[in-house]
Amino acid sequence: MPLYEFRCKKCDQVFERLCRSGANGKGLACPACGSRGLRRLMSVFSARVSGERGSSAASGASCSTCSSGNCANCH
Repeated sequence: MPLYEFRCKKCDQVFERLCRSGANGKGLACPACGSRGLRRLMSVFSARVSGERGSSAASGASCSTCSSGNCANCH
């Protein structure tokens, strides 16, 4: 099951949940305020590319120099 990130429309809390693929947050409630008004967010992910061992972009290392926090220019 994939890990999805959600934002509460009422209190703006962001949290993650394991959900079935394609789930849109039905049945979930905000852990901070209990609201069921949630929006699924697009998350940043890291993938290992064949032949790029040790590359910080492939290993998921993060930095503060780019907006996503994870780019090929880090380290």
